[in-house]
Amino acid sequence: MNPNDTKKDLNSKIKKELGKSKLKVLTNEKDFLVKNLKKAG
Repeated sequence: MNPNDTKKDLNSKIKKELGKSKLKVLTNEKDFLVKNLKKAG
């Protein structure tokens, strides 16, 4: 088992997880904004 390979694999996994969490945060913010716009409108 090459340590560099495992490191790359871990990095890609971490990046995927980060991407997912960023999407979740963005959708939450979008929902929040939409709710506020509906209240204002």
